[in-house]
Amino acid sequence: MRWVVLLRAVNVGGTGKLPMTALRDALAQGGAENVATYIQSGNILMDIEKGEPREVEGFVMSLVETQFGFRPGVMAFRPEDIDAALSGVPWPDVPEPKHVHLMFFTATPAEDALSVLEPQCTQDEVLVMGRHCLYAHTPEGLGKSKLNGRIEKAVGCAVTARNLNSVRKIRDLV
Repeated sequence: MRWVVLLRAVNVGGTGKLPMTALRDALAQGGAENVATYIQSGNILMDIEKGEPREVEGFVMSLVETQFGFRPGVMAFRPEDIDAALSGVPWPDVPEPKHVHLMFFTATPAEDALSVLEPQCTQDEVLVMGRHCLYAHTPEGLGKSKLNGRIEKAVGCAVTARNLNSVRKIRDLV
């Protein structure tokens, strides 16, 4: 079965250093097939006979901890989950897709997450809670937004964000 795996906080700001070539090799040695990665931020595509996302997440987390010495956040999705997240993007034709982020959760987000986060938005920022993720349009960039450090607390679980360009490319590679 084909899986898309997103790692949280890998190769960002000098923390969670994880060489993608070594990761691909370790995953293949661990039983995954057709392993590919996209850029250095922990986007993995692979075939592995695991039936549930939690099984895939456990496999990857255990492997990274054993081989590389740390436990990243891991979120596994079937290709159709990525398709559904992409089809729900409220701004598919935005001029700068790098300013649209899809924030994937490790669990169901808190019901009041939007009401907690929206007051933190600038006049130009917009949040939409989707079925599969939180969509954020931050025209000045997510890194400059006040939202960046507050999202996980508001949703009540770990989150990993990818911009629209990256999610589209990951889907193309599936």
